[in-house]
Amino acid sequence: MLEFYVRLRYGQSVQVEYRDLADPQVQAGLPDLFARAEAERLPYPLIVIDDQLTMAGSAEYYDVLPLVEQALVNQGSLGGA
Repeated sequence: MLEFYVRLRYGQSVQVEYRDLADPQVQAGLPDLFARAEAERLPYPLIVIDDQLTMAGSAEYYDVLPLVEQALVNQGSLGGA
């Protein structure tokens, strides 16, 4: 659902991927993120933007939206505030 609304708002400006850290193959591909999630007992879901863990425990559109917008501003893809 989040992917749909983010793409609807920003089109091809963003890439949204879902990766299930319960899958051992995904764990192997993201060892640092998995280790941090385990060590810090972070609640799922985890939101990673530009390879940085930015949120844990929610994937609600209105929680994620300001993080996406800030990343786009940082990249120069959106006008800054």
